[in-house]
Amino acid sequence: MKRFWSQTLAARNGTFIEPTAKDWRLDNLLLNGLGLPLEETLQYLGNFAPSFAEFERWVLSKHDGQLDPLQVARLNSLFSGRPYPGELQQHLRAVEQAPDVLSAEDLAFWDEHGYVILRGAIPKEQARATEQAVWEALGMKPEAPATWYQKPIGKGIMMEFYHHPTLRANRQSARIHKAFAQLWQTADLWMTTDRTSFNPPETPKLPFQGPRLHWDMSLEPPFRFGTQGLLYLCDTPAEQGAFCCVPGFHRTLPAWLASLPPGTDPRQVNLDAQAVPIAAEAGDFVIWHHALPHGSSPNRGRYPRIVQYLNMYPVEFKENLAWL
Repeated sequence: MKRFWSQTLAARNGTFIEPTAKDWRLDNLLLNGLGLPLEETLQYLGNFAPSFAEFERWVLSKHDGQLDPLQVARLNSLFSGRPYPGELQQHLRAVEQAPDVLSAEDLAFWDEHGYVILRGAIPKEQARATEQAVWEALGMKPEAPATWYQKPIGKGIMMEFYHHPTLRANRQSARIHKAFAQLWQTADLWMTTDRTSFNPPETPKLPFQGPRLHWDMSLEPPFRFGTQGLLYLCDTPAEQGAFCCVPGFHRTLPAWLASLPPGTDPRQVNLDAQAVPIAAEAGDFVIWHHALPHGSSPNRGRYPRIVQYLNMYPVEFKENLAWL
């Protein structure tokens, strides 16, 4: 933690040290283990240049003054190379031994299409509670559409809203953990602390803000397995700004890239005609392979699309830092 703090402040002061792939991986594990979003943390360090003690207090403030002791022990085990505590090992075994939440048919669908819907990942009542927390954070009212457009939400439809108790509870979903464990074939996974989003019906004054189809991974080989996911907090039919993706593209990405004319920017190729909106209900969770072009879609319904982004990954997950 002190290394991350010191190197971030050094970069702020003009001394940038190019991170190695290992540094990048460990920094992400540190932040996700502490339940900290990368962007929020970098903004805090960049804007305030706190002392290390102040940084520690800021981290604790995001957890009402008390970090999860088991998560702290897990981080310390990871960085010191020691085995996980017995209680944590027991918890991971319990996840591995729990009944599957994705059926054989679900997994076959995943292999073919590159996404899967986990129905009832959290109870509908819990999804509604999280939706209500989003409304309160925005200062808007679901029964008053005029309030949906009174002020900017954040970056487009993305909200910098991370630390509400119901968001944390969703990240602890045993069903979501088990689904990721089935796809990664290990229960030893780390949960990200990611954004929520609010995509209201578009109007002439506020057209669809995106993001349209894109990738959040490098398109420079080698391509590695990776996942992403979002939790629907309200019922979301296809026309209501639903998440969309190009099914099956994870299987054809290398060949598609090779087929492009020289000099073509693959991120500028329009794949909208192949995109499919994925409708689901409140409490359902969509997981997709990160090689799928994906995005939100124009909301032509009568109610906002409200979601929480969640992902899990193993300790040894490696991102390609060579960005294309």
